[in-house]
Amino acid sequence: MVHMKTDIYQKIELDFGADLPLAIEQLEIVDARTKGMIGDRMIRAMVFLSKGNMDRFKQVIELAHTDYRDVLWQAEYDCGEEQLYDFNKTFHELKLMGK
Repeated sequence: MVHMKTDIYQKIELDFGADLPLAIEQLEIVDARTKGMIGDRMIRAMVFLSKGNMDRFKQVIELAHTDYRDVLWQAEYDCGEEQLYDFNKTFHELKLMGK
């Protein structure tokens, strides 16, 4: 089972609701594919971009395998050079738990 920070689990639970087990399963697959090397920053970015949509979550996961930098850019930047979020911080610190 993938180890994740409390804020990440809470955000997945909040966003995915009944699909929580499926979302956790997807993260376990990612964890296995990356041999446990996926970090909290990337997981937060993927969860944030998916906005509770399981199909979108799977797409974001695949994009992360293609180019993880694109996932971080989409999640943290305003489609330009201004950084809006730093997912090294928790969802609580970023005030994104209800969004």
